[in-house]
Amino acid sequence: MKGKTRLYIGLLVLGVALIGGGVWFLVNAPPAIDIPEEPPVIYEQLDYVMRGEFSYLYIYGDGSIIYVEEKNLRMPTREYPPTRIWGTGKLQEEELNRLLEFVKNSGFKKLDDSYQFPGKPVEGGGFTMSDMSCTIYVDCGDLRKRVSASGYLTPDHGMTYPDMPYPLNKIYGKFKNITENTTEEIHRETIKD
Repeated sequence: MKGKTRLYIGLLVLGVALIGGGVWFLVNAPPAIDIPEEPPVIYEQLDYVMRGEFSYLYIYGDGSIIYVEEKNLRMPTREYPPTRIWGTGKLQEEELNRLLEFVKNSGFKKLDDSYQFPGKPVEGGGFTMSDMSCTIYVDCGDLRKRVSASGYLTPDHGMTYPDMPYPLNKIYGKFKNITENTTEEIHRETIKD
């Protein structure tokens, strides 16, 4: 009889744990993100490999914005664990049209597919480069173009890349403005691998 009692108590504890875990997950679950079914008209990926930071910007034809930022992936600590931050936003139709018009008229289509910063000479010999890699892809109307640039230095902690070929720095600045002023953080999670 004691064996059955222990079994029932064990099953009861397991049931309570499962129900409690399910309730915890529902309370702490990330919010649902409505991702449009069509591919984005604008995509930007920024990689800082040595810093362990990556960000992804998606702008869709209806103006929906999804922004994902990953930090502390290279050398995480207890105070700074690897983190993924989700943000969303929305551009009004005229804002999206102005942005696309700017990209189309900027000369983006005439750019080469990739650029590599040759490095800045360092006293005593050698060159210094950044761990930055930026890829911008635009697919709207008659403009379907992907451009990548890497190694460029920034004098202002990621706000501008003045050495990048024109108009990449201007486009980067517009996208940075969108991520900072149009998107809102909706979820933050610790990345567990």
